[in-house]
Amino acid sequence: MSGSWIPARADRVAALLVADDGTFSITREKLGTCFGCGLGNEHGLRLRFRLVDGGAVATTVDVAQHLCGVDGVVHGGIQATILDEVSGVAAQLALPATTGDAPCVTAELALRFRRMVPQTTPVTAEARVSRIEGSSVHVDARIVDSSGAVLTESTSRWVQLR
Repeated sequence: MSGSWIPARADRVAALLVADDGTFSITREKLGTCFGCGLGNEHGLRLRFRLVDGGAVATTVDVAQHLCGVDGVVHGGIQATILDEVSGVAAQLALPATTGDAPCVTAELALRFRRMVPQTTPVTAEARVSRIEGSSVHVDARIVDSSGAVLTESTSRWVQLR
């Protein structure tokens, strides 16, 4: 993932909740039970995010065994959820301040599964805005293992609700 993106809205998103460890979540009405990022969903992933490497957004997740397809391998739908969530946060933070706080939603999501994602060790998902064209925010994301090997990649397009 190349390029540089500085999250102009990281300090201005009204629903940004920053934890003591520096990770954050975007909390809004109706997101509390979101399967991916909802902190109030005891069965969800409860993803927390952080800014890394020139403004990319990342999350590290230790996926529970009951979210596997084949034993020990994270289900492809769960991988899609993780990439969708981290990409959505990157898209939301990339919006110009003049657009308001309405949430971004996925318009398109394409995945490429390169290697199995192990359930036995934590993995990290990273997302970076590649471009903004009109009302569309384009995001490239990937899941990597602890050595940095790319396991799954995605491209997505986001639009803000009005």
